[in-house]
Amino acid sequence: MSSVTRIAIAVVERDGRYLVGLRTKQQTLAGKAEFPGGKVEANETFEAAAIRECLEETGLEIEIVSHLDSVEWDYDHGRIALEFILCRVGSQQEPRPPFRWVAGNELPNLDWPDANQTVIQKL
Repeated sequence: MSSVTRIAIAVVERDGRYLVGLRTKQQTLAGKAEFPGGKVEANETFEAAAIRECLEETGLEIEIVSHLDSVEWDYDHGRIALEFILCRVGSQQEPRPPFRWVAGNELPNLDWPDANQTVIQKL
């Protein structure tokens, strides 16, 4: 039995827009849209991982608002447990590329990984 990779996802909202990036060619699920996030380290909470990953990937400091969704998903590369955490950013600072602000009504038009579909529908 393989282990489950725990992933924290920061769903960052500001003025009806969401922080979205694009996975690189070197990453699993290359070319798919993504929210900031990544693997939870040992002894780290999902919330702490979401804050850390967002800062590392985008340069933006965020605050946790609430838990949004939990999803477990099987991909060819393994099983993942995703925790989607709704967050906000206090400043008007812009994120580092490839992240950008996308209007909420545009989210369903992007090419997301299958595991993200339920949370996209909730937004």
